[in-house]
Amino acid sequence: MLRFKVDIHEPLWRAGQTLKDAAFLPLPLPDNRYASWREFRIFVDFFRRGAHLKAGMTGIFSPKFQLKSKIRGQQFLAFAQSHAGADVCFINVFPTIPYYAYNAWMQGESAHPGLLSRAQALLAASGIDWNLSAVPRHNRSNLCFGNFWVGTPAFWQAYVGGVLDPIAHFLEANPDAPEARAVFDAAPYMVEAPFLPFITERLFSTYLSLHPELRAVPFHEAGADPLLHCSSEFRRDVVCHMRSRIDQADASNCFPQALIQEQALLSRLSTLYHHVHFQLHRHPHLVPEEAPLPVQRLAPS
Repeated sequence: MLRFKVDIHEPLWRAGQTLKDAAFLPLPLPDNRYASWREFRIFVDFFRRGAHLKAGMTGIFSPKFQLKSKIRGQQFLAFAQSHAGADVCFINVFPTIPYYAYNAWMQGESAHPGLLSRAQALLAASGIDWNLSAVPRHNRSNLCFGNFWVGTPAFWQAYVGGVLDPIAHFLEANPDAPEARAVFDAAPYMVEAPFLPFITERLFSTYLSLHPELRAVPFHEAGADPLLHCSSEFRRDVVCHMRSRIDQADASNCFPQALIQEQALLSRLSTLYHHVHFQLHRHPHLVPEEAPLPVQRLAPS
């Protein structure tokens, strides 16, 4: 019997760049005209070439996969190959976020103020009828940061073809539109980056939460503890403080408004703390060629 084929491609954009994970396939990017689009452009171009049609499931993982996930590519490939009946398999490399954010947009607005309004305007201009302020709960069943997912050709058609590609067409046809210019503004972050990639990585979880009929299978390492993924003592304290109540709310599918408001506060405080903490300590996900930006004062919300 032939094994269910899962292909994961790793982008290579610099001369002499080699694969970080030998289990992945090299994806050379000779055209760097759209570097500011980051992974968004890579997904769209890949889809438009029909490259997603060559395997049972296909994904594009950044060279930081092992650094962020703490697993090897072969582990995830084996996991996906064992779920041939799924529409999409994914791994969330930030399992602590559901404890201090109701969904990816709450965390995103705290971490990158201005993200929500820019994303909403971009979606509206692209003809995508989502109300981001009303997006459902994101938890371990549908939350995925970093675009670490593999999907079937049908999933690629529905998500990349139905969501990312229309956005790309709008940006290509209307580069001077206010909605387009806004997402290429510099986002508050530890290194230089526009808002667009931070919007992009939240669209996947949003799509899953709006389509519960999909067979989406998250990777959960046996015995994995979210406390092992805390990037500071502050985040560890927040997870310990919120864990039992959040797990209970997720299990009962009932989130009291007071709990959501507490998450919003802790999400904001977490951002403020980390803004200072990682000016004094190098972030564990930065690689040597990434230089942190100088301290920026965050505007009060």
